[in-house]
Amino acid sequence: MKATRANLLGEFTGKLDGLIYYRRRSNGKLYVRRQFRFKNHPSHQGFSSAQKAIYAINPSEGYKQNLKDYLNYYSRLPESDNKSYQAWTNIYAKLMFAMQKAMPDTVDLRAITRTQIEQQSLPCITVKAAVEAGLLPKVKGYERLDKAL
Repeated sequence: MKATRANLLGEFTGKLDGLIYYRRRSNGKLYVRRQFRFKNHPSHQGFSSAQKAIYAINPSEGYKQNLKDYLNYYSRLPESDNKSYQAWTNIYAKLMFAMQKAMPDTVDLRAITRTQIEQQSLPCITVKAAVEAGLLPKVKGYERLDKAL
């Protein structure tokens, strides 16, 4: 939801009255959203532990840059209009959960580690391997995205 200023400071960002105000760098517009409240749901614990595990892998700076480059290439595709990813973390999470869906007997994201990825040569080891395995859509120039996790 786009925010209009109503007696707020011109450059205000942060939390106020249960709402979060933030400015998107790409277009400079001010947005507002409700503060998220966790609900007690049985699948929340599994998802939370999976997210913690995939970010505990701590990808290398080269890998992060490859994901940023992939995001840039992906945003140029005509079919990407309906799926807009804003940061490399979105692509990273999509890649990891797609890998779990493709290999349910091999990959459990709640317990994944860097050593498991390297020993089993999982396709998330590089962005190029992930695209070739079908975990991410093909984009022009993906062959150069070969920095290791």
